[in-house]
Amino acid sequence: MSDGSFYDELAPFISVTLAQARNISDPLERCLKDIERICAGESEPETSDFEYLSEQRVISGTQARAMWYKRRVRPAWTKDAALADLQHHLALAVIRRDHLALHVTDPKLKGPIRAALMSEVDKQVPLAWLSPVPRTTMSAAFLQNGQAKTLWLSGVHRRTATKADAKILAGQDLDYSLDPFDDQSFYWSAARSRNSHLKLTIGVSPRASRVWLGKASTLQEFAGGATVLIDALRSAKTTTNEPFRFLACPVESIDPAHVHGAYDIAILPPDLQDDADEDAKAETALVLESNLIASVARKANVAVEAEINGASIGSLLLEVAIARDGKARFKTSNVVPAGIEDEKFKRLKALLTTGAGVNIRYDSGHSISDRQVYVSRNPRIGFDNFEPHDFAGYKAKQEKPTDLTKIGKEKSLFCWVQNTHKGWLACDDGANEKADFIHLDDSGKKPVLSLIHVKGAKSDKVNRRLSVAAYEVVTGQAVKNLQWLDKEALAKGLGQAVRQTNYWWKDGKTVPKQRLIAAIDALGDDIVRRVVIVQPHVTEAARQSAAKMATGVNRLRLDQLNTLLASAWRSANGLGFEFKVISSA
Repeated sequence: MSDGSFYDELAPFISVTLAQARNISDPLERCLKDIERICAGESEPETSDFEYLSEQRVISGTQARAMWYKRRVRPAWTKDAALADLQHHLALAVIRRDHLALHVTDPKLKGPIRAALMSEVDKQVPLAWLSPVPRTTMSAAFLQNGQAKTLWLSGVHRRTATKADAKILAGQDLDYSLDPFDDQSFYWSAARSRNSHLKLTIGVSPRASRVWLGKASTLQEFAGGATVLIDALRSAKTTTNEPFRFLACPVESIDPAHVHGAYDIAILPPDLQDDADEDAKAETALVLESNLIASVARKANVAVEAEINGASIGSLLLEVAIARDGKARFKTSNVVPAGIEDEKFKRLKALLTTGAGVNIRYDSGHSISDRQVYVSRNPRIGFDNFEPHDFAGYKAKQEKPTDLTKIGKEKSLFCWVQNTHKGWLACDDGANEKADFIHLDDSGKKPVLSLIHVKGAKSDKVNRRLSVAAYEVVTGQAVKNLQWLDKEALAKGLGQAVRQTNYWWKDGKTVPKQRLIAAIDALGDDIVRRVVIVQPHVTEAARQSAAKMATGVNRLRLDQLNTLLASAWRSANGLGFEFKVISSA
């Protein structure tokens, strides 16, 4: 097959390792040669027939070059070396300025490539002349202001039976699904997100310096995708901000001497990692079968004893070298096999040495996970679902009008709700109420059904201070009435409402209650369900001022208020409901 026809038939996935290639002559040639060197250094399985293709200039400023080869692999279901499957593998490298994008189809190369990127820059070692793209750069280029569709999360907390070590989330925009309580002890190890600027859904794995898009139908399409990714990296404005709220953040500057007192060590099962290779199932079984016991050693080092079924299979010292940028490297010493299950002990030692998926906890409050130092997140709980409104002309302290028949005609907060909420509206004020107001807005693409709970401010002074107590009762009412966002239960409950304090409107005009009940009955299941608290005591100026403070009584009040409201948000969000607080602008 000629080079031209070979390239014409290419249809690879745009799944690439991104790296910087500096001070290397002909990086495409060197990259492919290094892959052959890595294959040649393997004891098995056998590779052969390396075929190099000519370099192609597919896009202005972007060159590509491919190589393909054969690998004989014994099927997993037999020990007979005479039985072998013949695989054909592709290595495709794209260079643009000083960045290289490398695509390989051979899963046996994932580990060596990852190890090369982790090592010190060395022009003599295969692929070790490549520098991985920093996590912050990948985050800024591909994840900031995007919509996360999939998140791979790894924990930095101590292992317990009541909390997962790792989890994978999938959804429409996961930043809104993260839990400010549970998820602050997890960090994102990989993500798949819709990038609004590039208008692409991009997968990102910082530990492997890897990015993936989808399948390309031609070499030109592959090179075009790689070019877009490289250009995005080059133009990214790096920031210390993490792309996802609530998640743990890596330490980027640290005195290594501050990390000490290891008390727990574990390995994340490889098949839970986003870049697991074909050996993941076997290694996962080993990790789940074994138990690692940590004890304190000098500095950040860990004395490790490995057990299977309660019996020791060996011990070793895991030496942990931490750089000032928070990155960690591992090597083992004092390795003492117990004489039983030596092969499994050897494999565990290899997993610990690579550091991939290795999690260590320290008495100093630090964690090392996947070769990166983390610290426990500040216990402050964030809440930012405040929606400031202008209550000018209304009485912030007055919850209801003097007579409920005057709702909408005076200056109370009830009147503000009635005057500002068009669509269907019902007042259910009184004993055993479902909410102060039930609101249905069916004018948009998707109907919005809201339970609105109203409480008057404790003060109407412009410079009033923050208050937690002003929100405690109304927040409790909102949580205990979440059940009424079930439309069938709500329609039935409203149908049975007979109090004189029940009122019904459509676009501000009085209507019979049966019309609103019929509108709720007619809803399908594809609606937005929302819980709204109207409490104007908190002003936006007071909230922003407190948020800038590190300590002090107002900072404490804001932290307490955020925790209270975040807890209510968590309850609502767990049922698939939106939650917001209308405060004062």
